[in-house]
Amino acid sequence: MSSRIKANGIEISYQFDGPVNAPVLMLSNSLLTDYGMWDLQVPAFAAKYRLLRYDTRGHGGTEATPGPYTIDLLAADVVALLDALRIDRVNFLGLSMGGMIAQCLAAKHAARLRTVVLCDTACHLPRNRHGTIALPLRKARELPRL
Repeated sequence: MSSRIKANGIEISYQFDGPVNAPVLMLSNSLLTDYGMWDLQVPAFAAKYRLLRYDTRGHGGTEATPGPYTIDLLAADVVALLDALRIDRVNFLGLSMGGMIAQCLAAKHAARLRTVVLCDTACHLPRNRHGTIALPLRKARELPRL
């Protein structure tokens, strides 16, 4: 069941699955998706981990704010969400944009991570004149769903 919590000045949508006392595995989605992208993996992961899935800023049920968005901002959202949920450290799996967030967390907030898994990601994207990723995330909501 989806929940929402105030963190880093926005309402963040998240969901827990799996055993309450298991190690936490946080799943970070790719651009233009929500945490539902992980639905097919939940049964396998939830057998061993307490899954924490969340919608990145401007995606799914998480609040969209005026841009620009940076990977640093999205990583700050993760740290604030962990703080709000009183979780000290997580195993973190990021796909695409989620992998970029994972790299930022590893570089700037390593103490919050037990392990990091990077999937189909990059260490940077082309920047626009504002220094943010070329596709503003607030525009993601305007694109048709696949």
